[in-house]
Amino acid sequence: MSSTSTKGSPGLSLVSSAASVKPEEDYSTKPEFIYGGPFIKVEKISPFLNTSTPINLQLQGIFKKSFAYYSLKERLPIILTKVIDYLSREGAKIKAANSASDEDIRSLIEYISKLKNELVTNKQYSPLQADTAEARRWNQFLRQADSPYYFNNTWLFTECYVYRRLRDGCQLTKGLQNFDPFDEQKDKSFASNLEPMCVVADRLTTMLPPSEKDKRKADFMTLLKICLWANKCDLSLSVGSQVQLGGGSSDVVDPFQQVLDFKDKVLVDDSGKIFDQLSTKAENMAKAIAGNTTFKYKCSCHRLATLAGMPLCKEKEVNTADTKEASKDAAQGVEDEPPKIPCPAKMTIPQAVMFDIVCDNAGYELFADLCLAHFLISQKIVQKVRFHVKKIPWFVSDVTPRDFKFVINSCMQASFNREVPAPPKPAPAEGEAPEADPPRIINSSNLKALGEQWNQYVEDGIFIMMTDDFWTFPHVYRDMKKYEPNLYRKLQFAVAVLFKGDLNYRKLLCERNCVPTLGFEAALQGFIPAPIIAVRTVKADLICGLPKGKFEQISKIDEKWMEKGDYGVIQFCAKAEPLKVADRPCLDYGDTCYGVVCPEHEDL
Repeated sequence: MSSTSTKGSPGLSLVSSAASVKPEEDYSTKPEFIYGGPFIKVEKISPFLNTSTPINLQLQGIFKKSFAYYSLKERLPIILTKVIDYLSREGAKIKAANSASDEDIRSLIEYISKLKNELVTNKQYSPLQADTAEARRWNQFLRQADSPYYFNNTWLFTECYVYRRLRDGCQLTKGLQNFDPFDEQKDKSFASNLEPMCVVADRLTTMLPPSEKDKRKADFMTLLKICLWANKCDLSLSVGSQVQLGGGSSDVVDPFQQVLDFKDKVLVDDSGKIFDQLSTKAENMAKAIAGNTTFKYKCSCHRLATLAGMPLCKEKEVNTADTKEASKDAAQGVEDEPPKIPCPAKMTIPQAVMFDIVCDNAGYELFADLCLAHFLISQKIVQKVRFHVKKIPWFVSDVTPRDFKFVINSCMQASFNREVPAPPKPAPAEGEAPEADPPRIINSSNLKALGEQWNQYVEDGIFIMMTDDFWTFPHVYRDMKKYEPNLYRKLQFAVAVLFKGDLNYRKLLCERNCVPTLGFEAALQGFIPAPIIAVRTVKADLICGLPKGKFEQISKIDEKWMEKGDYGVIQFCAKAEPLKVADRPCLDYGDTCYGVVCPEHEDL
């Protein structure tokens, strides 16, 4: 092969390339030699797009400028790494607390390491291995997923799947089936915010006695904003690092002062409208309950079956004459036995005026939610508050039944006392004696009293903690009617449902990057079992209901503002759409009522 080959020919390419090869390299192994050069590198087509999430598409990890991509690539792997570190560092303590073995710790570490590798390399989802009905439902969801790959499916689905896999890893061990890998972080978060909780408790005690409407409204709006800014304490966003509201050694961060300081950070504030409509609906519902006699004796299934001549429950035959007499007594308001709750499928009026809170984070945020609930009860706006929590550890700091009890018990047992020096006053005029205000004393006496009252509310059934598998399924709330109609039915008996935090907000908006000015009701896409309240600090790049131009205005100041939790919204949809009769089979007996007296449903 001659070195005088024409310019641009393969020969010249090979010669010039060969001349640059180091002596120790065997040029005969280079691609240019084997394939005759010049060698053209062929890039593999990438599924990732160097853009943010387009408008009206669901959030996915394939958009490299989106928070979804960053979360799957950076945040979730760090969270998994910290769980592995916790198991390695505190193995002895974890074994003792759970009656676990070294093998349990070792196998869980291996399981999480494998999960982390699958995530960062965008592998296909693996099925859950635990043999439970709930796990089998999850595996069905996996088979029906839009994409089987971590980054290519919706961010919501993948995040939920990763946390559900964590639980699967625990369930596969002998001694760690009830292990919460985030319990230590959640407990530390509560302790680190004890001082601002004492400050809120002191102020709340002045809000609880019955008050006139204007003060009641102002206090409600303030407490709702306390709940809003408490949502900043999110251990998932901080990948497990502690988030403190308290100040340094010589100052106090007052959450009520924060409400004033952050006034301009609330991008949508429907709190006044919420109070007005909540109060009106609660009053109307209380009157309807007081005037209702249809469920005060027997289950409606029982009465309807009797009237239709259908057979009654075989376990407890009821004499027809007795049934007729009971129906007559019921019509006259006579009650000779405790009232039974009728079949929820046929109920139109609940047992009590109820307000629902779909919880987000444990610790200080749950404390703030309990304060709001206490206010609603003490002002006789509602009669019961239902707290919906997660069955299993979820998104690092979400409330579980254990966390709900822990926060109330920790408030009851709180021990805190600090003397805060008063701020210095201006120097006095010549000849005048210097003045000094007494120091401020912050202690836990009122916090303990609140904890004791909340514990009593739980025992009396005024505060009700509820769980449902749906809260840890990967579905948006629009699909609740399809996957869990019974939960939808329970929610429809509330005067309003308060959804806390960013994950709930994403599910409300169906994980869709809608136009920021789209109205809240439209963004819900038909999910309105009861009036919906959303309280959320913005920690994901989707939002609705903003005034025209506000999104662009803030984005010019900080293009990453939607990822930091510095802004918040309080949004409200007053409409409600209960399940249609055709769409609501009996909670206990399916589509057909066989005349069986329904069991009591205390959570309704």
